[in-house]
Amino acid sequence: MTDHDSEKTPLEELQDTLARLKEMEHYSQGNIEKLATLWLTVSENKSQKQYEAGVGRVLTEQNRFQEAIVALIEDFEKEAARLRAEEEKAAAGSAGEQ
Repeated sequence: MTDHDSEKTPLEELQDTLARLKEMEHYSQGNIEKLATLWLTVSENKSQKQYEAGVGRVLTEQNRFQEAIVALIEDFEKEAARLRAEEEKAAAGSAGEQ
């Protein structure tokens, strides 16, 4: 196998990045769930009540991150679909030439 054979296509590189983004989104969703539980615990505990707003702010920021990463994933998925269609068109064109 030559170095050229192991090089990734733009689509493969994009799919690798997309997989990493989806993993981050998965963990982000878990953080939101944990923060929501923590916020409830803090808000119900009189000795921790002063931290309720702080936990709420962190939860709000995590939600913003979640929304942003989901939008970014959608952008990457659109680009992946475009590259896939481009590769299929090129493959169909080269098959037709033979």
